[in-house]
Amino acid sequence: MKRILFACFLLTATCAATTQHATAQTTPVVSASDFTAKVNTMDAQLASGDTVAAKATFSGIHQMMIMELGVTKNKIRTAASDADKTAAEALMHNQTIIYKSIWALKMNLAANRADLHTKLGQFVATF
Repeated sequence: MKRILFACFLLTATCAATTQHATAQTTPVVSASDFTAKVNTMDAQLASGDTVAAKATFSGIHQMMIMELGVTKNKIRTAASDADKTAAEALMHNQTIIYKSIWALKMNLAANRADLHTKLGQFVATF
């Protein structure tokens, strides 16, 4: 019984020692022009009726939004002053509101095309 417990302890210690932690990005990982290009691509796909391609493109747009939200979260965490932290928190609040409205619109990309394009434009304006 002691040997089993000892083996479990060693296994746990080994796993804990090999765990790596990712560091957050401090610079934007998404450029506004790349984001806008992807949004325009999705809009063109929806205009042509290619919803399968539009959904795939939206998936990429979604990943870009998540990355940008992560950058903003890191700005809050690493703010040099209270003023910087307050500004980053306000930015996060605005980005979150826009993100939630985009998430609600994604259920029907074709029907919500115009609203989605507008909201995605609002999101990229926060970069």
